[in-house]
Amino acid sequence: MLLLALRLGLNLHLNPGLEWNYDERRNARIADNYLAGRGYVSLDPERQQVLPDSFHATFPVFVYIGWSHTGLPRHYLTLLVYGAAAGLYLLGGLYVQRTLLHYGAEQGLAWAGAGLWAVSPGVAYYIGAYWWFENLALPLLIVVVYKLLRLYAGRKLHWPDALLLIAAVVLSCLLRGYLLAVYGVLFAVFLGLMMWRYGAGASRPAWGLGLGLLVALCLAHWPIFQKNHHMFGAWTLSNQAGFELLQGHNSVTKGRFMFDWDERTGPFDQYVRAHVPQLDSLNQYQESQARARLARYWVATHPVEEAKLWLRKTALFFSPENFVADAPSTTWSPFTALGHLAFFAALLLTLFHYRGLRFESRDALLLTPLVTVWLLSLVFFVGFRWRFFAEPALLLFPLITLARLRRTPDTEPPEVTG
Repeated sequence: MLLLALRLGLNLHLNPGLEWNYDERRNARIADNYLAGRGYVSLDPERQQVLPDSFHATFPVFVYIGWSHTGLPRHYLTLLVYGAAAGLYLLGGLYVQRTLLHYGAEQGLAWAGAGLWAVSPGVAYYIGAYWWFENLALPLLIVVVYKLLRLYAGRKLHWPDALLLIAAVVLSCLLRGYLLAVYGVLFAVFLGLMMWRYGAGASRPAWGLGLGLLVALCLAHWPIFQKNHHMFGAWTLSNQAGFELLQGHNSVTKGRFMFDWDERTGPFDQYVRAHVPQLDSLNQYQESQARARLARYWVATHPVEEAKLWLRKTALFFSPENFVADAPSTTWSPFTALGHLAFFAALLLTLFHYRGLRFESRDALLLTPLVTVWLLSLVFFVGFRWRFFAEPALLLFPLITLARLRRTPDTEPPEVTG
């Protein structure tokens, strides 16, 4: 509870005006324009025109429109999100502990792992201390991975768990669209493991869960598809992908998010305009498509540079940096550095079967978010808000390896409920 009080105190200390982050301020302006009868538009600062906008996630815009209809001040919503994030912060720590217990860790090690997660740099400060929806989505991912681990271990699927899983995944994907990739791969791995272990007949409940989740995701995203089709004539969830794809594949990128990507005098913008001279005449969807084509062209014509870029992105992904909202990079964090070193040490010990260590099939569920986010970083660029969803696996796997080394071969992991 002390950590929770410190976290809430830090939230309010760093944001006494209860302001929103820059992404959500843009979404709020779109909501204001919609309520004023202008549609889903925002001011393009470069062109100085009000233009249709579907760059960031649409669901928050819907939320802000609905909140405005209640007549309540927006800072009440800020407090509501802080409160929900605080509750999920506790839940995330609890399910880190349960995950470690599930892997056979002793109670002391399991609670130590929960404490380490709670005070890790991203959770405690770089993202956790600010108003980012990642603070809602990350603990839900921890819960989902744990529930899938239990199902894979043979626990029966009950309706409350099924509804919790579906609700957690749908909400997370509505808030952060790239989690569609993370959860898509995670459930594909889960279903594959279930088929491999139990066969088609016994894994039917798992397939029913997957089908139910797919239907729920389609229904939840259908209004977004409709809105974007009405605005741009294309069935898309967002126009952001093409912009970010080009950020990750060009001659001037360093493999990370480029804060100057839209500066007219910057080398990146000059590069784009040299290849897409009609840029200012395109709508947002057309520009996204043009940027995606340019990115694919660059990859096809620069294979050696692309391979080097993958290595640079991988090194950056596992560097001891953390996310900051307004700077290209941060100083290296000793906590993050030690955590990553411990992860690679555990990985190497397991690969070389030190003292009988072996990968277990269930490890695939634990490590899938890490691998998926790393692959997203190769496809786009390294963003430490994306890596936030890989950090539980980076922290947990060394602790699980330690638990395996401390456990004698005939020791059974303790039973965990929940």
